Amino acid sequence: MPDLLPSDDSDAGTSALDTSVIPLGERALRGVLGHVVSVGDEAEATYLEVKSPLDMNSKATAAKIAKFLLGAANRRPGEAARHFHGYAVLVIGARKNSAPGVLRGTEAHELEDRLRPYLGPQFPAFEFGRIGIDSDHEVLFVIAQPPEDGQTIFPCHKSYQSGDRRDSLEDGAIYVRGTSNTRPARSGEVLALVERVRRGGRPPIDLEVQLLGPICRVDRVDEALESLRRYEEEQFTKQPTSAEDTLASTPFILPSSVFGSPKPLSTEDREQALAAWQSKKAEHIAKGREHLLGVGLPGAGVQVVSRDRFVAKPHLILTFHNCQVLDYLDPDDAD
Repeated sequence: MPDLLPSDDSDAGTSALDTSVIPLGERALRGVLGHVVSVGDEAEATYLEVKSPLDMNSKATAAKIAKFLLGAANRRPGEAARHFHGYAVLVIGARKNSAPGVLRGTEAHELEDRLRPYLGPQFPAFEFGRIGIDSDHEVLFVIAQPPEDGQTIFPCHKSYQSGDRRDSLEDGAIYVRGTSNTRPARSGEVLALVERVRRGGRPPIDLEVQLLGPICRVDRVDEALESLRRYEEEQFTKQPTSAEDTLASTPFILPSSVFGSPKPLSTEDREQALAAWQSKKAEHIAKGREHLLGVGLPGAGVQVVSRDRFVAKPHLILTFHNCQVLDYLDPDDAD
């Protein structure tokens, strides 16, 4: 992946990673990968771990990923929020000066199934990303969610014995993220996690809501629409002498769109067309009102800003009292 490799005359140690972004999406993940390729294992931190190419189908790999996720889930919210908005990233298939990746074909749901015995049924969801290297290889990203006050402690639910003691897992152990690794929690860290649980719910979100554009008060619109409707009807009821007279005498009216064909109608046909149109008075008035206000009034919007806290999946309900919300229409579309 040549675009991610540092040039020969660059100082790899000076590569800077922007941790003010949310590490989701290809652009953000490419930034993380570029940093890893630049500095290698030196990139590792409480919020970032790097693994060289692994066999994604092995038990050892599942145990390594599970250990990272357990450690990331047992972080302190305040400390975690300093980088990546609280997210933590595991990069698989990269090292200093190269990103060979792993074999393509790892499915997120299959990986989750292999991790679940270690993580337990109540473990929070995590994200899964990938960047293609070539037709056969890709770099994988496992992205842990930000920890929150009130969350429980997440212990390991299954043991795994590795030839390297550092990669082993113990059923019931509590793992935390160190400066550049995941390890068993010390007594003070366990007490800090207990305090995290006790803090309960997070404080309410403080939103700044601002109206962009005016809220308009409309007077006599029903009167204007009724006047237009009467004019339309009066113009139609005038008996034309010919098709040419019809079009010449009523340039403001669109008989082809309102009453059908502009061709001269018999008296009986005209009465039937008029009766059919009059029977839908309420419908015509409603559509006309919506169109008239849509093109006649300026648009308005609502801006919502959360300045003190990141909201991952915002859902906002606005209630307008004694108002009607209409679709804005371009004035050039007026009919």
